[in-house]
Amino acid sequence: MVVTRKFAVFMLALTLLSTAAFAEDSEKRFTPAGATDVAVVGEPVHVGDELTASILVHNQGSEIGSVRLVLNDSNGLSLSQGEYVAISPGSSREVSASLVPTSAGTTSMGWEIVSDDGGVSSQLQGSLELLVYEAQSLDLNFGEVDWTLAGGLHSQISVALSAGDSRDVNISISLGFQGVDNEVQRFTVTLDPGLREISLDLGGPQADSLSVTIEPRGWMTSNSAANLTWQVDLAAPSISPSVELGPLDPEKPNPGQSVSLPYWLNNSGDAKTLPGELRVVRTSNGMLLAERTVSSVSANGSSSGTVEIGLWPDSQIIEVEVIWFMEDSAVSESLSVESLGQGGGGLTLSFDIMAAFYGALSGFAVVLVGIIAWRTVSERTPSTEGGEGKVLRDSRITRRLENAPSKREVLCPSCEQRLNIPSEHTGTVRCPACTTQFSTETDYDDSTVQPLTDPLPQNPESSETPPDPEPAPWWPVARSTEEILSCPECDQRLRIPLERRPVHSRCPACRTEFMAELG
Repeated sequence: MVVTRKFAVFMLALTLLSTAAFAEDSEKRFTPAGATDVAVVGEPVHVGDELTASILVHNQGSEIGSVRLVLNDSNGLSLSQGEYVAISPGSSREVSASLVPTSAGTTSMGWEIVSDDGGVSSQLQGSLELLVYEAQSLDLNFGEVDWTLAGGLHSQISVALSAGDSRDVNISISLGFQGVDNEVQRFTVTLDPGLREISLDLGGPQADSLSVTIEPRGWMTSNSAANLTWQVDLAAPSISPSVELGPLDPEKPNPGQSVSLPYWLNNSGDAKTLPGELRVVRTSNGMLLAERTVSSVSANGSSSGTVEIGLWPDSQIIEVEVIWFMEDSAVSESLSVESLGQGGGGLTLSFDIMAAFYGALSGFAVVLVGIIAWRTVSERTPSTEGGEGKVLRDSRITRRLENAPSKREVLCPSCEQRLNIPSEHTGTVRCPACTTQFSTETDYDDSTVQPLTDPLPQNPESSETPPDPEPAPWWPVARSTEEILSCPECDQRLRIPLERRPVHSRCPACRTEFMAELG
């Protein structure tokens, strides 16, 4: 009975306390809107990854208020504080905070919703534990690195990502030459945990090294920055081609005969040659005698065959050159062949007559150019001999200039053409430009035209009556009050002094004769 009474008292007290606590929470403005624990987004999390903790908060008050989520470590120090979120009365909103772990292992932390407005329920706080993994690592290996003349530079790389999440990375491809790196490719790939094979085709570059750099996008790797670049040395493909020739069949062909020429194409380099062409060319005139396509020759390998020459040239000695053409390279081998000639006899020469002809023609041209140059230098440049008492030999041009008569310059009064006449000349001169005749003794500096007819002299003391003048022909008339007037035919501007008018004049441009008058 006593025990039953004590139990009843205990239950009554517990009921009263629970009612008081419920009444207190019911008076708070901010309460959980659903679950009372925070949700964590981003797990499993690695060092350097960002995770987000969030909880839904309800405002049951009558006024708007702001709250935020705070994450603390085990010592109560703040690790992260989210942004304030305003919640209207009767509304619920998600409140969150982000965190980037810096160390691996199990981490315990507390969380709480805080508000400067107060009234936060005691249910909006708690604790959580996070398992943080080590940061993921990257590794790279160069697989096949193949560089050929035909296919260019090809490389196969393997990128490894340690266990964890899929990650985005930037991959940069650079080629180095003589210590200078140049980025040639850059792309983004998503790596899953494990191994990823990537093929690189880089053409035919000028390079002595290949480097690959991997950059994490938005996450942290356990590699240091210096350990995110891998490099391999390169050796450009090298070929060393040569041509060997065998004896002709027949050994001494007749003109017009078909000839077979055996050959060997050798390559002592460390790379395979490109396909090409084999040409047989006559040395003297560049005539193509035969041509055929040849395949590639492997490194340190050889290839043989026979080239057919359809019609052998008509000459006693034929110089031919066999040329092996490839892309960006060519090698050749020469051969001198003695022909039987027409009828199999006659004079035998130890050289190609066509080559001798072209050589003689070239030599003649060189000698001719040398003679012309020597004559030019000997006439223009005095030669010297001896020491300080050298006597300069006068050239024929200098002697001709010294023996020429001295001249003076006069001005044509009609067209102002400058004429060079002998200094001792005192007669009349005809201008070659306008055909005007004038005297070199009279000063016509102010005149432009020479009168074609001189006016009759006036003698007031003469008692003789001049005969009646014959009727003059009709001429066009040009008048002006200035010394400059225009030709009545072509409007050429002429200078005729006023004191000489009227005067019969001729235009030097159109040859029109006219009367120049004052008016």
